[in-house]
Amino acid sequence: MDNYTLLEKGVTTPGPIAIEIADVEHTHDLSLGEGEFSHVWNIASRVPLMLAWIWVNLLVEDIANQRLGGSVVEDAINKPWRPLPSGRISPEQARDWLLVAIAATMGLSILSGGYTASITLMVFVWMYNDLDGSNSGIWIRNALNAGGLMCFSWGALATLSGGELLPEGFTWILVTGAIIMTTVHAQDLPDIEGDMARGRQTVPLLYGEAAARISLAIMVSFWSVACPFFWDASPWGWAASTSIGGAMSVLALKNMGQRWDEVVWKLWCLWVAALYLLPALKR
Repeated sequence: MDNYTLLEKGVTTPGPIAIEIADVEHTHDLSLGEGEFSHVWNIASRVPLMLAWIWVNLLVEDIANQRLGGSVVEDAINKPWRPLPSGRISPEQARDWLLVAIAATMGLSILSGGYTASITLMVFVWMYNDLDGSNSGIWIRNALNAGGLMCFSWGALATLSGGELLPEGFTWILVTGAIIMTTVHAQDLPDIEGDMARGRQTVPLLYGEAAARISLAIMVSFWSVACPFFWDASPWGWAASTSIGGAMSVLALKNMGQRWDEVVWKLWCLWVAALYLLPALKR
């Protein structure tokens, strides 16, 4: 009986063929481990670049959002500590910084692989602020918010991967857009007075606070379960999503005043961050 037949039957032979096969298997396992390590290291090494991409794009969005007259009026009521309503910089200075920030963002995006996402984000920022899309109706506003935040997901993933996204990544970006579209009115709860002063249509002002709070709690609860299920998340992923989402939903329903509504909004930001981490918390 030859060595091939013995190996096929599961019999170990001490001959040269068995040793050679063992060496090949060992080499294969080693190379696979090295490949996995290289892949993980490649992604990890791009995390600072991803964070830089997010920061510069967020800087552009923030300046563009806060520099216009209507935003200054609103922030004077809701967020008087911001640079423009507090008088630390003028609208003209904000415009100059915006030009610098856009140039820096485009340069970094070209280098990082997130250029297309940045360009698309700039379009949404322009529509939301300069074309006054934020005051063009609640659902247009929410759609622009969702589109902008989808660009952040897109750009962050593209930067991490060097510009290439798998189909699952695009599906997840669409899911995050739906999450934003259906829950972003959490930001409107603490800003009701400022939004009234500006004449902005928001979910609480258009449909009433009760409807806004109930719908927020329902949709947050739904996504808190659906997203971990989508990624087949580990217990840690499930715990993060459901605990933060549950706390936010309860506080939103309790309606304990503006101070606690600010907490609801901060919890929403933390909750979204936890959802964004779910791909890294798969089983």
